[in-house]
Parts: sequence; C-alpha cells; structure tokens
Amino acid sequence: MNKAKITAVCGMTTALSVVLMMTSTLLPVLMYVLPVVTSLGVLYVRDLSNKKWAFGVYAATSVLSMILLTDKETALTYVLFFGYYTLVKNSFEKLPKIVSRLIKTLVFNAAAITIGILGVWLFGVSGEEYSEFGKLTIPLLLGLANLAFVLYDFAITKNGILIELLARKTKKILRLR
Repeated sequence: MNKAKITAVCGMTTALSVVLMMTSTLLPVLMYVLPVVTSLGVLYVRDLSNKKWAFGVYAATSVLSMILLTDKETALTYVLFFGYYTLVKNSFEKLPKIVSRLIKTLVFNAAAITIGILGVWLFGVSGEEYSEFGKLTIPLLLGLANLAFVLYDFAITKNGILIELLARKTKKILRLR
C-alpha cells in the first residue's frame, strides 16, 4: 500500500471534515447533522486503509475542530461521540446482541450527558436551552437523542456498505492494492 497516497486521502478527508464542521457556523440548524456526516469520513478511511489511519483522521479533525470552530458544541459532539463511534461500533457488535445494544446505548448516553455538561460549564452554551419544558426538558431531550442514535446506528450499518464500495473503488483507482 502506498503510504503517500493514503496520507493524501487522509489529509483531504480531514480538510473536508473540518470545512463541513465549520458550516455549522453559517447554518446553526446543522450543528448535530454535520458531526454525523463527518463521521462518514472516518468510516471511509477505515474501509480504505485501516483503523490506525482512520483514528488519525478522527484525531486531526477533532483537534482542528476544537481550535477553529466557533460553535464548540458541534466540535464536542464530534470529538466525544460521532468521530470515534464508527471505529468502535464493529467491536461492540461482536458481542452478544443484547450486550452490544446496552454498551452502545451506555456509551452514547455518557457522551450526550458529557457534551451537555461541558457545553454549559466550559463553552458558555446557554443553560436556558435545557429548561424550556421545565423539569421534563432534559429527559425529553435525552429520549429524543436516543431515538436519533438508534436511527444513526441503523443508518451507519446500512450506509457502511456503500462507504465500503466507495473505498473499494478508490483503492482500484489509486491502485492501493
């Protein structure tokens, strides 16, 4: 495998990921969608090369997002969950189904709660956003986030096949193998 070509693809994937994440500054409505879309880049690099290179893309995108993005909640969402989830998902799915689902849900909820806490304490996200519906706001938001996570997990499983096909085509074009 030609390391120069893989490095170039990883660099371009990282650059595209950071630019996509920066779009949340212009379109704040996409603050949760863009980390999801950006996670596909990590999945693509993993299928193109291996987990080591994909982790490099995740790490570089994470650092650059935390430095460059003005919307730190978007960066936190990527750093604390969506960026690495595609790397650990397969490991979780090797476990028995019920254990796998439980672990994936626990990891997601821990990340979601951490994102909320860090967003308010460190980056000045308005705490008022978490009190619109009174005492039910946080459980309601967490419940909706869990529903979105289940859909995301399903979509990653289904779209992973498309990403794998794209990675195979890229390997053929770049003559990586």
